[in-house]
Amino acid sequence: MVVSRLAVRVQKAFNGNAYIRSTRTGSSEFYKTVYGPYMRCEAAGLVGPPNAAPDLVATTLLGGMTWTSAINDMFSTIEKRSGAPAAAFGGMVTFEKLVGTAIALPSTEKENIFEAKDKYYPFAPHVEHNVNCVVVGFVADMPAVEKQGITGLDKVLYKGASGSAGGGAADFLTLHAHLVTLRRSCKAKTPQEVLPQDVKEVYHLDSSSIVSSFNLEVWLINESMQEHSVMSEDSVCPLIAPPPSTCNCSEWVVNALVDAGVTHVFGGHGGALVPLVNAIVSHPQVQWVCTRNEANASLMAAAYAKLTGNLGVCVATSGPGASNLTTGLLDALQDQCSMIAITGLKPRGGIGYSEFQDLQQSRMFAAGGLPMSLDVSSPDALVPLLRDGVAKALSLRTVVHLGLPVDVQAAKSPVPLKPFCAADVRDDVELSETHSYVIKNVASELRAASGRGSGRVVIAVGHRAVGAGKEILQLAERINAPVLTRLDAKGCVDESHNLVFGVIGVHGKSGLELATKVIETSQLVISIGNHDDTLLLCNRAGLQIRPMITFEPDAMCLRINARYRALYDVVGNVKFTLRRLLTELGPQENDPIAKNPSFMEGWHRELAYSGMDIVTPLDAANLHMAPPPRHAKLELPTDAKKLWSNIHNGKWKLHKRESSRFLCTSPASHDLSHPDTVMKEMSRRMEANDVLCVDVGDVTLWASLSACLTKGQRTLSSERLGTMGYGLCAGIVASLVRAGDGRAVVVIGDGGVQMSINELGTAQHLFANLNKDHSLILVILDNAKLGRVAFGFEGALGCDLGPSPDFAAISKAYGGNGMKVASAADLAGAMDEAFKSKGIFILHVLIDPLLKADMATFQDKSITMMDSG
Repeated sequence: MVVSRLAVRVQKAFNGNAYIRSTRTGSSEFYKTVYGPYMRCEAAGLVGPPNAAPDLVATTLLGGMTWTSAINDMFSTIEKRSGAPAAAFGGMVTFEKLVGTAIALPSTEKENIFEAKDKYYPFAPHVEHNVNCVVVGFVADMPAVEKQGITGLDKVLYKGASGSAGGGAADFLTLHAHLVTLRRSCKAKTPQEVLPQDVKEVYHLDSSSIVSSFNLEVWLINESMQEHSVMSEDSVCPLIAPPPSTCNCSEWVVNALVDAGVTHVFGGHGGALVPLVNAIVSHPQVQWVCTRNEANASLMAAAYAKLTGNLGVCVATSGPGASNLTTGLLDALQDQCSMIAITGLKPRGGIGYSEFQDLQQSRMFAAGGLPMSLDVSSPDALVPLLRDGVAKALSLRTVVHLGLPVDVQAAKSPVPLKPFCAADVRDDVELSETHSYVIKNVASELRAASGRGSGRVVIAVGHRAVGAGKEILQLAERINAPVLTRLDAKGCVDESHNLVFGVIGVHGKSGLELATKVIETSQLVISIGNHDDTLLLCNRAGLQIRPMITFEPDAMCLRINARYRALYDVVGNVKFTLRRLLTELGPQENDPIAKNPSFMEGWHRELAYSGMDIVTPLDAANLHMAPPPRHAKLELPTDAKKLWSNIHNGKWKLHKRESSRFLCTSPASHDLSHPDTVMKEMSRRMEANDVLCVDVGDVTLWASLSACLTKGQRTLSSERLGTMGYGLCAGIVASLVRAGDGRAVVVIGDGGVQMSINELGTAQHLFANLNKDHSLILVILDNAKLGRVAFGFEGALGCDLGPSPDFAAISKAYGGNGMKVASAADLAGAMDEAFKSKGIFILHVLIDPLLKADMATFQDKSITMMDSG
């Protein structure tokens, strides 16, 4: 907690010098209240002197505390420093978990709303997660207040359900707070920047709410407070003026996209896009990213959607500009990312018979599988079609397309600027709290396995579980379950943990031999935020042979993956549902020894009687490497029995790893750097906010198995479609999104980088014109061939690429820096230079062209240590 004292003022901050809207949002009534801080937030009904300054500013250093614990810490510091027995506060707060307990009803009576507690109606606690708010409140040491003879505080601070500080606070502390929740599209950093359209609702704040961060203005109270009468609306400062009501269609579209949380728009330019791009460039809250090729624009938009969880947007002109978008749209579609593509069309009067760049774009994208691809026929059709498209993209995590004729883009909008109704559509499909009986049933199933000590449970993690890594590992330890991650979830859990068995789903493979054994002998899969469970649940015939329990952030994710049967679907914020499950499970020593078989054991017994093949699916191109059928049996093979026995007996606890669990045993040239060493040197230097961007090819295997992420870093990859060149596009996005507090680290091959290296011009142009530090590091593994094709497919010819250009020199030509590493002895020093750099840095690493990046060349060190323990 940081508390900063500001300059001493002559003005006093209390006794009714500010006003608060006392009823539900939208009411015109104002009360001049006894607890009005000078903080201004006109949109929330807080108006006061524009030049007033607080006594102190308090900021969080560490999130995860309850609201009352955080305020207790803040006020304890304030009271010790200033001696003030009470304080009013107000400011911006981000809650991990927000619990609201009551709403103010409209009132026309001349009374102080805070005295009239009957004007509030209670309701079942309203729970939201990851929400921004404006909070105003009062906190006091009531014994000290009474001792100093300060009066008036009892009007707003009273003992009771909402008045007492609650858990996490000192016994003598009394706290009362109101908050205004803000829409997710709100970009305000201070209460003064909040707009009327940003406000959702007004609540009492429950003490059990969990704070992520806050920045609060604080006013000290050292004298008695006075009541004031109701003020009419015309007696207070006017609210923020509404935005201009008229605009053209392009301006309406951009304003709606910003409302939906969009901060960057990626695209190419052209004559059929001029009005729309003009509107994008002119909007102060969105960054225009003009790419060198539209194919890379769509890949960037897909990476943006995956990294931020927001709507990705790409635009292109008619004809080849639109057709260039195709690969990136399909990439986002397969990886279940929310995205909208807007393409320009010829003027409506010439569509269908223009001689230049006239293409039936909507039919093309619809044929590619987009669930919505339509042309906008008139300005009147624009708003409802944009509403439907954004709502579908956000709620279904899918990709949509709208074709927008250039004359419609420039036409006057039939609808004035107003909040975009589809911006917060995910709120409608998110459950604030999972039903208790679901949590109890899941806990019962897991207790049965744990109590008997034989349940073979695997936890599979996907990119929708990002942010819940700590809770996932706690669950794994509680039930002794190995953890496997998809590549896009790499780093979500600490990969140095002995229960983390690595990445699955790389190039259609299930993972290393022992990870595959764990899958094939498991009885239950816990799928957490995973976009595809085929490798975990099915055999080679595509039939589900294992049960699963799913954890998803919202109900629509279940619909996406509804083809597989789940014992239980747990829907809600993943982090908090896992916390509830852990609380319900309790200590492991309390697990009963179940007498009746659990659902997972019944399923396993039925599978064994069927004798079905349990070999995991393989990519069709790798069928020549497929093992012979292995039929399900009740009795485990000896090696699998030993593996699971070590896991269940907790032998994973005996050894602490500091690096990757995988040891590369492939021989290679001693003169050149080994990719395994490159990945380990890179991993050691990566910080928590860095993003690993992995391209497609042999580099995917090296990064998946040799890189070890331990600090919660994110990973971006073209996981399903496997688009070469994606890594650099994702890196540019990550460097923009994490500007100032994180790096983008791209692992890419000499083949993949030459598919998108022209976008270094895009990166350098943006870096030079934005007032933030950017860091884009490219680690290029150069073996002069398309290694994955050459080594992964029997008899593949034509894979040699010949000598590569000097990539370090290319970086310098684009205004960046770089080094070529031709000797293994130079690697560590060059890596140090890369991670100290700002802007673009290319580390061009020559590797042995005969070295195969095949999973069979890795040994799992943790299993060896378990066996030796």
